[in-house]
Amino acid sequence: MSRSRLALLTGPVGIGKTTIAGRVVELARHRGIACRGVLAPALRNAGLKIGIAGVDLATGERRTLACTSCDMKGPRLGSYSFDAEALEWATSIILEALSPTQGAEATAENAALVVVDEIGKLELWQRLGLAAVLPALASCPSACVLVIVRESLLDELRARLGDACPLLFWAGEETRDTLPGRIADELL
Repeated sequence: MSRSRLALLTGPVGIGKTTIAGRVVELARHRGIACRGVLAPALRNAGLKIGIAGVDLATGERRTLACTSCDMKGPRLGSYSFDAEALEWATSIILEALSPTQGAEATAENAALVVVDEIGKLELWQRLGLAAVLPALASCPSACVLVIVRESLLDELRARLGDACPLLFWAGEETRDTLPGRIADELL
């Protein structure tokens, strides 16, 4: 039986899914595995979430993907205004990391890890944001891929992935500390 190269990291809003994914990236790099894709940490001011950043895992470049207090001239979802150009930037990073030629270059010694943070309402309900990466995720990626999705959207994402049989990791209060090592061991 072949090991799945696709994993979904899910859990409630605010549980620390992005932090867990960041720790998986650290573990992967420690093992000599190239990491690509985008992490999307919260932007905070005085403890309040005021936006979402995008971090290119290959270069460290950061861009603001969404903001609650300004009009970024892109799609809107709830209190968030998104930057359409920044979303295109993030999508292109992920699609390039998932492309077979990129995967072949990155897998000389070890499989690359690609992080997709996150597939949410913007992608699943409005077909915007990172929605363009969904077909690539459903078609057996050549790299190991970790996708973050909140638990309320898990079934919808699984349906969009079709026949793909991803590993599933639940983030909770009791699993936050041990989950990064488990994901690294099972996925990589």
